[in-house]
Amino acid sequence: MGSIQAAVDAPTSVWNGVPEVVASGTPWEIGFAHGSQIPNRIAVCISNYEKLFLETAGADWAESCVRAETYLSSLEQNEPDLVEEMRGIAAGAGVDFLDILALNLRSEISLTNYSDGCTSVVTQTPTSEVYLAQNWDWVGEAGNSTAFFDIRKNGMPRIHIFGEAGIVAKFGFNEAGVGVCMNAIRCGTVAKNHLPVHLAMRRVLECKSFDEAFAMLSKKGIASCCNVMIADRNGSFATIECTPKGLAPIFPEPGTSTTFHTNHLWSPKVPEGIRDHPSKNSFTRLERIRELSLGQHASVAKIRSWMSDEQGTPVSICRSTPPGAKGIERMETLATIIIDLSSMKAEVSLGRPSLSPPVRTLSFQ
Repeated sequence: MGSIQAAVDAPTSVWNGVPEVVASGTPWEIGFAHGSQIPNRIAVCISNYEKLFLETAGADWAESCVRAETYLSSLEQNEPDLVEEMRGIAAGAGVDFLDILALNLRSEISLTNYSDGCTSVVTQTPTSEVYLAQNWDWVGEAGNSTAFFDIRKNGMPRIHIFGEAGIVAKFGFNEAGVGVCMNAIRCGTVAKNHLPVHLAMRRVLECKSFDEAFAMLSKKGIASCCNVMIADRNGSFATIECTPKGLAPIFPEPGTSTTFHTNHLWSPKVPEGIRDHPSKNSFTRLERIRELSLGQHASVAKIRSWMSDEQGTPVSICRSTPPGAKGIERMETLATIIIDLSSMKAEVSLGRPSLSPPVRTLSFQ
């Protein structure tokens, strides 16, 4: 791991301890701004995943970087701008490029062996409002490596992201009215010539519609299993089970305008040869979000109440750390993201939503 340099530019703002990176220009310029504004958060993120990769994948940091590098040839050929951005992040933060590559391949290195939590929902109201929302469940120390990102890449829509330092994308939406969330899926199948999960989320956020995003994912393929929930403000949306062997979109059931996901594959169209290994609570959380949203006309407040639900605690939609839990089982709800695509706003709160934490509103104004 390279040494950490002092930040060239401090973040423009900090909210409840979480900095915001503001970056614009070329891929290198965006990456360098990212790395130079939050080098300490990136160092924390590397330290976190050094422990998590060892625990979940049996790989120390050096081995994790070696595994990440096996994807590099394909990425340099197919996603050169994102490689350039990751090189910029590394240069700005004063770390090795492979450190940043390994962070961005967290799903391919770790979540092929273990799935994190997360419950997500997407819905359209009778008056055409479109909402996309998620609880992010992960280990508590990850809360010390989060950041907001306001990205204006040349020739691309402006993007708001809430994610982890050093990683090019996570939950977010863009000024074209496209939003994305993600649920991890534990499955050992990988395809190193396809698009890694977090890079795929960034590519979705560079699209101008659901149809464009779906076509892009279908063409590029996804390197490891995950569920990506995509919506646009015109009312096109689905939760999409992505596998290295193809996509399996799940649209709302007939007579409904809502779909949802947790951390297991449940589409009847999952490609043959794909097998996941979910925790039991993924099934109970899916049924609970289905029950809560059934027949409901959503609003931000109503969705926040769904995400605050603690039936089945501690492994509920709003998750808390189980007593005596060790290692990865310590995961809890770290954040809630509710995106109102019709109004082009998103609300982000940190910690369990049942505790009524402060809320930050993101917009393009």
